[in-house]
Amino acid sequence: MKYRGGSFFRSERSVNIEFAWVGGATWILEIQGLKIACDPVLCPMGTVQDYFWFKSERLEEPVFTDTDFADMDLWLITHGHDDHLDDIGLSRIGQGAHVVTHENAMDKLRRTAPGGITVLNWSKTKSFTIKGFQVTVEAMPAVHGVNPISAFFAGGVNGYWITVAKDQESKSVYVTSDTVTHKKVLKALDGRKADLLVPNMGAAKRGSWLGTLTLSATMLNRIQAIVKPELTIPVHFGTFEHYVEPISKVTEPPTGSLVTLSPGQTYRGEL
Repeated sequence: MKYRGGSFFRSERSVNIEFAWVGGATWILEIQGLKIACDPVLCPMGTVQDYFWFKSERLEEPVFTDTDFADMDLWLITHGHDDHLDDIGLSRIGQGAHVVTHENAMDKLRRTAPGGITVLNWSKTKSFTIKGFQVTVEAMPAVHGVNPISAFFAGGVNGYWITVAKDQESKSVYVTSDTVTHKKVLKALDGRKADLLVPNMGAAKRGSWLGTLTLSATMLNRIQAIVKPELTIPVHFGTFEHYVEPISKVTEPPTGSLVTLSPGQTYRGEL
C-alpha cells in the first residue's frame, strides 16, 4: 500500500522525495536518486530480542523487497541495539555505501567490513559529495531514557541532523533516534529549523521501573515547537512490544503536516 501526498515543502525550487517505512527504526529516504537509509533491523515477526533487563517480541513483519536496499548511498546507524541493527540488516549494507555511525555499533559493523565507515560523536560533522548533492551529517545528542540509570546502561546514541544541498537549495532533516526530551537534546536544537522531522516514538517501556526510553507524543510536541518542521513522519512505534504508546496519541502539529505510515507504505511529495 502506498500513501500519496502533495507538496509539503514551500520553496521556489523543489525536488521529489520518497520516504518508505520498513518498520521499527528502519526507513529509506530517496531525494532525486540520492538514497539514505537508517538502522536496518529486518528480523521476522515473532523474533524475541533480549536486552538483559527485559525481552521484547517483534509484533509486525518488516516490509521490504530484495531491491529496496540496493545501491544505497548513505546509511545512518544511530546505535547498536538489536532493534536498530541486526544480522539480517547488516547483510543489506552494501560495500559501496557511506556509513555514519555511533561508535557502539562498530563491533557489529566490522562484520560486514563496508568501505567508508565514519564514527561521529555529538556535534561532529561529516560531509559527502554524492550524485551532485552536498550531504552533511551532524551527530546530535540523544539520551535514551528519562531515568538517568536506565539511560546510562542503555549506552550512547546519536541523533542526526542531515543537510542536503544542491544548486543553492538546501533542506534539513532531523532524525531524533532513541531519545527523550533531555535538556542536552533541547539545547542542541535551539535556533534550528527542520524541513523534515523523523521522530522515534513509542514511549518505550513507559510505566516500567526502567522509565520511558523513547519519545512520547507529549515529548514530540516539545521538539516540534522548537524546530517547527514542515513535515513530521514518525517511526519506531508498534513494531516491538516494548514500544507501548500507540501512534494514535500523536496529534497534528500546530504548524506543518503529519504523515503516519504503516510498514511498507511510502510517502511521495516534494522537498
